[in-house]
Amino acid sequence: MLDVTTPWPPEPPVQASDPARLWNGQLVQRPVVAMPTGGSFTVDLDRAPDAVRELETARDELRFLMLEAKRLGRVDPGTTDQVSLDAAAVFGAVADGGTGSLVRALEAGAQRLDLLIDSIEAELRSYRLADGDASAAFLDMDA
Repeated sequence: MLDVTTPWPPEPPVQASDPARLWNGQLVQRPVVAMPTGGSFTVDLDRAPDAVRELETARDELRFLMLEAKRLGRVDPGTTDQVSLDAAAVFGAVADGGTGSLVRALEAGAQRLDLLIDSIEAELRSYRLADGDASAAFLDMDA
């Protein structure tokens, strides 16, 4: 028997960036915050290893929050009334529904921190290599 209550083809899942439709039919747009880009910073060479550890801790916290957001995105409406079902769908989309969702924002933040960590570590290696070369050249001058 065919279930005529299910639309065919099925509708795509709700996304965090989709507008919300209120009970009175009004559409409310949801703002999607763009990820910040660019900028610069300096790190004291003596503090670079500490800075890397702190950034790794922050990245790990973002990844933990991503897991929590994914869990929150699967909220059980608790009942079968349409308001609860709609609220659960919208809440799930905001938490883990693609573009503009909390999971995507946390994921992007963790990726940015990975790039930052890699950049600091590469500069630190480059500095140590240059410092080692300069020390060797200085020692060769004394010989």
